[in-house]
Amino acid sequence: MNKTDDGAPDVCFVSMPYVEIQRPSLALSLLQGILERDGVRAKVVHASMWFAEKVGSQLYEATLTTPPNFLAGEWTFAAAAFGPRPEQEEQEYLRLFAEALTDPFVGGGDPVARVAMLRRLRVAAVEFVDETARRVLATGARVVGCTSTFEQHTASLALLRRIHELDPEVITMMGGANCETAMGEATHRLFPWVDYVVSGEADGIVSDLCRRVLKQGREIETADLPAGVLGPRHRRQLTLLGGKRVPRALFNNLDSLPAPTYADYFETLERSPLRDQIVPGLPLETSRGCWWGAKHQCTFCGLNGSSLGYRSKSAERVREEIETLWDRHGISGFEVVDNILDMRYFQTLLPQLAEENKPWRFFYEVKANLSHEQLELLVRSGIVWVQPGIESLHSEVLQLMDKGVAGWQNIQLLKWSKELGMRLSWSLLWGFPGEKDDYYLEMAEWLPLLEHLQAPFGLNPLAYHRYSVYHAQAQELGLTLFPVTAMAYVYPVPERDLHELAYFFTLDPSGTRLDPMGRNPDGSLNPGVEATLAAVKHWTSAAHSRRPPTLFMADEEGELDVVDTRECAVKGFWSLTGLDRAVLLACDGSPRPERVGAVVERDYGITATAEQITETVRRLVEAKLILPIDDRLVGLAVNGAGERTPAEFPGGRIRQSMLRNS
Repeated sequence: MNKTDDGAPDVCFVSMPYVEIQRPSLALSLLQGILERDGVRAKVVHASMWFAEKVGSQLYEATLTTPPNFLAGEWTFAAAAFGPRPEQEEQEYLRLFAEALTDPFVGGGDPVARVAMLRRLRVAAVEFVDETARRVLATGARVVGCTSTFEQHTASLALLRRIHELDPEVITMMGGANCETAMGEATHRLFPWVDYVVSGEADGIVSDLCRRVLKQGREIETADLPAGVLGPRHRRQLTLLGGKRVPRALFNNLDSLPAPTYADYFETLERSPLRDQIVPGLPLETSRGCWWGAKHQCTFCGLNGSSLGYRSKSAERVREEIETLWDRHGISGFEVVDNILDMRYFQTLLPQLAEENKPWRFFYEVKANLSHEQLELLVRSGIVWVQPGIESLHSEVLQLMDKGVAGWQNIQLLKWSKELGMRLSWSLLWGFPGEKDDYYLEMAEWLPLLEHLQAPFGLNPLAYHRYSVYHAQAQELGLTLFPVTAMAYVYPVPERDLHELAYFFTLDPSGTRLDPMGRNPDGSLNPGVEATLAAVKHWTSAAHSRRPPTLFMADEEGELDVVDTRECAVKGFWSLTGLDRAVLLACDGSPRPERVGAVVERDYGITATAEQITETVRRLVEAKLILPIDDRLVGLAVNGAGERTPAEFPGGRIRQSMLRNS
């Protein structure tokens, strides 16, 4: 290893599998920008792309999209990290994996082919780790750090172990979501080849930490380490901050951060044989934490770790960063990685973007209870694809989640997004503690009325995550949580340590199914969940048919034409005038029943008795043009034929035709 080369980086950050390869690592690229600003030479290696090159992008993507409770990606690198396990244990894991693929919520394809895929990847991973370690060492970096989120942990551990074996002088580090608090503590304690573990946000400490490490190596006193960092001396002193939980480092002044440095990613992409398959997008961060979660944390969500405190960049800083990244890379598609949109941007950032009318397109996570005016502004500002956190269309289930929205508002969002040409990423969840199967029987009855709107990705069972309310308050809620069964086949450590390392948990210690919530003792589904699953599958199938269902209305000169091609349609065409027209148009805003008459009189100049309004509403409900739900009357017809929704995700994609051929 050449450590005298003046061009060598001081620090090399590595992004290991499994992460999406159509975007650079925001975390590592941001840390690189901070270090270089502060005079420390740094490089980012996107080794995940190297592995996709080695095994083929199709195999890589199939593993990346496997349900996370299987830990398939982690298992493929486990032998590289910890050595081979007994053949019997490997067979047991693969048997559970194959059996789980038959679950109606998984639909994982041919079990034989998928098992063969995992075997091939597990063998390839060992060779890949050695190759990558040698390539990283060839950079001459004296410090090598990995980021670990979701299924990057074993690959990162494997790489750092091999680097330590090949050159013990090189200092190793890990950070990322999998290294926060208890998970980072366990990683530091169990895997001694990782010298330093960072819990939390490293933005404010990375430069000082790297300077100290470059000067003192492994000899930094524990008192001299920043809060949130565990070092070798913690092990020697047999203490972790006096036995207390390692804190989570936080960084508040987001405006002071440099723009992330993505040059290393694009250099890797340009040299990659996969370059023609990949349409890259750019990650963009405008805030951290969750302003809603700081008030009412959604019960199932653990994405913000142990800190929900909300911080956002100024509109001026966001606008500057977008322009900088656009100028550097000429790419107009951005995946905003925030957990939630800052509502203040409706008065600051979004009007600016809308007025400028640049070719930029964004993905954002938003709250679902947005007004029509707010949604219009999102689209005009380039936010054409959102994840609104719908999760259910039944208000009782949404209350169990503490979502702060009602079912009618989620349906309203589905309708208005169709009208405006905004694409949604959304799914339905089931299996919440305290839910009743009747909720799903009710939902299954009216889901067919929504088949003209954007279909969900599926109906998925609730997963229990570390840092969620269900995890933090498990005892109070009467829940007994276990690390998902796959953990024992990935990590060769005692069960108590699996609890510390795990992010995903389950109520089912046997591992024979995804989760027992909502199922009968024999594993069958309760009638309501089964009916909802069937309705969702029908909806999804209809949405992907050659002629997807439509329900739209066009109002012209006092006559409202309604076209209905849904399977549940009472008839295909309606021409509504007078009170019928006015009531249906009034219900586009989902008023309360007692407010319909006032809206009709105010907006359409028609005065009607309560009996006339009630009778008109009854007819339109029977026509399946209005859905009465949550003491609201939700008009279901889309105003106009609906704008075309974007087919291409702003945050990058892999060309599907090439993916199939890779």
